[in-house]
Amino acid sequence: MERQKVAYTTSSMTKEQFFYGYKELAHMHDSHILLESGRGGALCMAGIDPLVTLRTLNGDKLQLIWRDGTEEVREGEPLELLSEFVRSFEMESVQGLPDFQGGVAGFISYDYVRNYENIPTDTIDDLDTPDLFFYLFDRWAVLDVKTEKVYFMTLPNRGLVPAELKAEWVAATSEGVKKQVFMPGEAEEVSLDEGSLAVSVTGPQFEQMVRDVQTYISTGDVVQVNLSVRQSKPLTAHPLDMYEALRSFNPSPYMASIGSPEFAVVSGSPELLLKKRGNELSTRPIGGTRPRGKDENEDATLQTDLLSNKKETGEHIMLVDLEREDFERVCAPETVETDEFMVVEKYSHVMHLVSNVRGTAAEGISNAAIVKGVFPGGSITGSPKLRTMEIIEELEPTRRGLYTGSIGWFGYNDDFELNIVIRTAYIKDGIAHIQAGAGLVADSVPEAEYIESLNKAKALWQAKAMAEK
Repeated sequence: MERQKVAYTTSSMTKEQFFYGYKELAHMHDSHILLESGRGGALCMAGIDPLVTLRTLNGDKLQLIWRDGTEEVREGEPLELLSEFVRSFEMESVQGLPDFQGGVAGFISYDYVRNYENIPTDTIDDLDTPDLFFYLFDRWAVLDVKTEKVYFMTLPNRGLVPAELKAEWVAATSEGVKKQVFMPGEAEEVSLDEGSLAVSVTGPQFEQMVRDVQTYISTGDVVQVNLSVRQSKPLTAHPLDMYEALRSFNPSPYMASIGSPEFAVVSGSPELLLKKRGNELSTRPIGGTRPRGKDENEDATLQTDLLSNKKETGEHIMLVDLEREDFERVCAPETVETDEFMVVEKYSHVMHLVSNVRGTAAEGISNAAIVKGVFPGGSITGSPKLRTMEIIEELEPTRRGLYTGSIGWFGYNDDFELNIVIRTAYIKDGIAHIQAGAGLVADSVPEAEYIESLNKAKALWQAKAMAEK
């Protein structure tokens, strides 16, 4: 039986035009997603009004909600069920089209790890975030950032005409550009203090958590643990305006805007968890942080300090080793390598040490098995991974939910790409929740780690303030 191929048409469009078309259309529907390469990436993809919404139900079931309201529940391992559902469309890749030629887009929450690791349940699940949440579209658009060419795609044999989607998007773009609010540039300063934020733990509480971790380190229980603090504040602006503000001054590699009837997501993550193209896998662990300087000279001084700091470089080497160990479990023997090591990447507020690890997927391994082999990323748990997750559960008061999970896509062609969810606002019931953390080691300074955690959320709070003006 011949496999189906997507139907498509094309148009020329800049990344800004593509975004404003998405924003205009997204205002017309509750359910939508944009995955945007804010810096250095090759593709942006967007979908409005999904054909199917897929989400976990009671942990071990996958619920499918079709556009017409039909619902079905499938029992089993949810990530495997999700992969099976995508493969059931039996689509064949079209040569010359972008990497993403349809599939599902959405997120895996940090707490999905409980499906396959025995972690205590001490934290409060106050946000009730789905463990898996994905959309499958019968109409979607993909932008090739370099060529500024948009591919408007539809599922075949469903009476859908790509040219109609193109016409809708072009018209929406014209309207959306007229309403542009934020021009690229500097963000306003905001105050980050406990008096203006509701925090999951106070400064003194976090400092005690750091000391507790250092006790575990001193007894040889762990090497490093990433602990976080959640900051919350009412959002009076539309989440799409907050996302527009964020992308205007902090264009990160893995940006995302997600809308649903229950929640919204505004994300500017810099970190890749896992990318699969064919049988090639790659990840880019981030570990080691400094703020940006006020000018080029201060920037250069901070970069030199970051590269020469034994704590930061030691932590980074540990993370690279951890990711290599994870890859060894899911890759063919002797294929894992570090092809980029400890380079400095700069963002609007911080600079990071970054490396790249790659390998070839083991023969016959499923996408779900690959993801579970490396999820969640070691850079936001610590080492050894399982023990650090137990400590996170002991010391953090609330479930992480989306924070340090993954946003991304699984394609019909069996490729996928997932980020690590940091620098992200999860918006529910009118409250924006932004969580950030720090990698703790034996010589961490408790007060400094708390300040670093607050600073890592600063860009999101600036975007919120800009959107509310």
